Amino acid sequence: MLTTTSGHDRNDSNWNDFDVALKSADFQFCHQVVDGDDTPEGRVRAARLALRERRFLDAIGLLSDFPDEPRWARLARDIILGAALGSTRDYTAGRRLIDRALSDLAAGDELYEEAYYYKSAIAWMQHEHREAQESASVLLASADPNNRARARIVLSWIALRRGDVLHQVDELQQAMNELDSASTPDQYIRANALFTLALLCRELPMPELSMRVRESFEKLPWTPGLQLERFQVTRFLATINELEGNELAAFAGFKAATRLAPSQYWNVLCLLDRAALAKNTGETAFSAEQLNEAHEIARMLSWNDVAGEERSALLVLAELFADENVAVAEQYLALFRSLGESVIPQLSYGSDPRVRGFAAYSQGLTWLRLGDVEQGKITLAQAWEIFDDFNYAWRAALCALRLYEATQDRRWIMRATHKIEPWPRSWIAHQIRDATTTPSVPLQQIPPAKRKVLELVRAGRRNSEIAHILGRSPNTIRNQVAELFATFNVRSRAELVAVLSKQRTAQ
Repeated sequence: MLTTTSGHDRNDSNWNDFDVALKSADFQFCHQVVDGDDTPEGRVRAARLALRERRFLDAIGLLSDFPDEPRWARLARDIILGAALGSTRDYTAGRRLIDRALSDLAAGDELYEEAYYYKSAIAWMQHEHREAQESASVLLASADPNNRARARIVLSWIALRRGDVLHQVDELQQAMNELDSASTPDQYIRANALFTLALLCRELPMPELSMRVRESFEKLPWTPGLQLERFQVTRFLATINELEGNELAAFAGFKAATRLAPSQYWNVLCLLDRAALAKNTGETAFSAEQLNEAHEIARMLSWNDVAGEERSALLVLAELFADENVAVAEQYLALFRSLGESVIPQLSYGSDPRVRGFAAYSQGLTWLRLGDVEQGKITLAQAWEIFDDFNYAWRAALCALRLYEATQDRRWIMRATHKIEPWPRSWIAHQIRDATTTPSVPLQQIPPAKRKVLELVRAGRRNSEIAHILGRSPNTIRNQVAELFATFNVRSRAELVAVLSKQRTAQ
């Protein structure tokens, strides 16, 4: 927060109204105050608003040509412009401006703490974790719980970078505690902490923390300025319901998220959330409908324009199309690989090692469907290692299940069974249990000639029709169908179709 330094007189009422609105994420009111105000104070406030809305280039434009007086505005300008430059990878210039402001500030001034927050954030972006931690420690001594919460969030980033996810969770919970103790909590900071906690609850078995996230979600006064965070937490809570086996609540949550989607990119991901859940719970027609709708929208979008989790839609598209159209799946994987990194380091989705795990899982499935079993196994094993390192247990369980299906190595099904223990009612657990009782014959192990026969049997074609379509003799088709019965250990077409349907759902 900006405060006046000695010797400066200002309109305290107007300034305080802006501060309150900024803390409550009422960005519409903030715009009413600052839009068209070309005074130094107005430009500083407009730039602070731009930072919160992640409009870093706008902040730079507002502050690049700025008067030296009044002093407080010049100091604030250096801090905010430094933060904006750092957020666009100009770390040297950003740190220079912030250090210049700090040389003219004393401990106890809130501008001083603001400067140290951005100093710590830029150090983290540069992977200078010790310096980031030292700068954040200045805020831990603040009298303002909001600033202490910001420090905890920086420390959570450091913990994540070091691979200590449990420490990350602890720091985020302490940030929430600090905000709970504030007389005027900064809801923007709270929403961002809640977003990250909900993400972690989606991935890790933390039922008690999930309850806290749900309670905080219901209590938080959501504003249009927090639409992205509200949307994301809604999605994550829906996935938590899905993993708990509450599929009706999950479908409802994904539908609610669709109404909140801030862009068409996010809308694609919402459609895919529903398509994947429908596929994994046997609603194949609805799944196909949602997948095709997502595909039609995705084809019209410029994916180079986004840098965050929106990009994961490309991986989910590849994963779902792997069973429907392998060529389309490969196209989406190629598109994902072609995307460059964001110029905004905090939004650089592709550099996260967990994202490499998501990509490896989708690529591994696609290679299996293409018949490249060895490369598929190698890539799925890479995904397994990443998810296992981060204790992303249900994702690791899925990798292990797919590896079991590809190799019939029972060590993988044992690993899958162990990893999914915290979610016994999930569809993943059901698939793992089914895999231990139902023989699984990977379709890529069926010779191509027989695979064509298999697909036509699945479609309900009679032997004579299959012979006509494939140009083979009825006797050859009859023998190949008998061999397929033996391969799948069934005695009738109905049993064969049932086994194929069960395997396809499990994949």
